[in-house]
Amino acid sequence: MDNPFFKPTPDHLRELVLDYLCHQSYTDTARAFAQESTSRKVDEDKSEEVLPEKILKLVQLRREIKRSIMSGRVEEATQLLNEHFPAVLDETSEDPPPPHSSNSRIHFISQTSVKPIHLSLNLRILSFIESTRTIPLEYPPNKSRPPSRFRYLDDPDLTTKHQDELLHRAQKLYAEVASLANQKDRETYLKELTHVGGLLAYREPEKSPLIKYLSQERRSAVADQVNSAILYRTGRPAISHLELYARYTSALWSFMHDLHVPLPPAASRPPGVSLPPNTPITAPSKASGPAEKESSEVVPLFNLQQLLNLR
Repeated sequence: MDNPFFKPTPDHLRELVLDYLCHQSYTDTARAFAQESTSRKVDEDKSEEVLPEKILKLVQLRREIKRSIMSGRVEEATQLLNEHFPAVLDETSEDPPPPHSSNSRIHFISQTSVKPIHLSLNLRILSFIESTRTIPLEYPPNKSRPPSRFRYLDDPDLTTKHQDELLHRAQKLYAEVASLANQKDRETYLKELTHVGGLLAYREPEKSPLIKYLSQERRSAVADQVNSAILYRTGRPAISHLELYARYTSALWSFMHDLHVPLPPAASRPPGVSLPPNTPITAPSKASGPAEKESSEVVPLFNLQQLLNLR
């Protein structure tokens, strides 16, 4: 088994960090880390790129798209998608082959849809939500400057015109959702539009019971879904290997904990191996001999947050 997850080498730590930085769209940090952590062998061969600019360009584009969505500039993000990643919103695009870098038996299946029709609708609904705002939501937030209302609210004629435009956009969304071929999709999106359309009933929706639809979390959810779809369409894993291994470890330890698998004796553990921070739990034991007592503790749960807090 040649998977680095099972047979790690010193270089795998560097690869894990670099993969994580690229997945999170930290372009400058990834470039600097790649250059500073390059081995001497690569330094001697100047013809070999530390981190191909082609990859960095894709990372930067994903970052720009995500930032546009997080800032509420949905049309700008859609334009970037159509220009650089057209398959993401193209309903005729075929499913790509499995990620080329995934040679393991450990895979992650995204819980969010990567279907173009779903992504397109989610972006359009978010765009509609953004157009109902009366108070800007800055990203990143500027705490030193209090939010101000849009100027058109002070002009009755402009307010009426804006409401008419919103109503027209809502009608177009309803028509598109009603034409969906999949009945379950129709029901799901019609229910969503019913709630979102309620924003039109309030002069200042930020002060209404529907304020949750105007939250930054809403933007973040769509941005993450689009980012996963870009990775999927470009043949990349939906999450970084570091997150995948953390999820795998957490699930594996949780499974063994639920089955009350006893811990192996300390003497049989590899040198340098320590248990994750947790409260030991004693497994029910029928015997009471010394050997049984030594292995009476069960495998603890793996709490990643608790582990990180100790570092």
